[in-house]
Amino acid sequence: TVEVNNSRVHLTGKEYQMFELLSLRKGTTLTKEMFLNHLYGGMDEPELKIIDVFICKLRKKLAQATGGDHFIETVWGRGYVLRDPDPRVNAALAEKAA
Repeated sequence: TVEVNNSRVHLTGKEYQMFELLSLRKGTTLTKEMFLNHLYGGMDEPELKIIDVFICKLRKKLAQATGGDHFIETVWGRGYVLRDPDPRVNAALAEKAA
């Protein structure tokens, strides 16, 4: 469980580990291989696609707790990065949803 904007967000063990790694390396692009190594340490690693699934679930949980703010960005062809939400991006996403 983590706290975001005074709201508790319940995460699975793997989601928590991913959020921890993103937080420790905030602003740094992390590859899917880095996530797999952090989560599994080279032991019985699943396919890279599982990282996309974990990120998707983590994004949804964080967005619910923050009213739609997006913190985890995709860096196409490289991986994922944790950033402070950009108000312009969130405004554009809100317009598309409306």
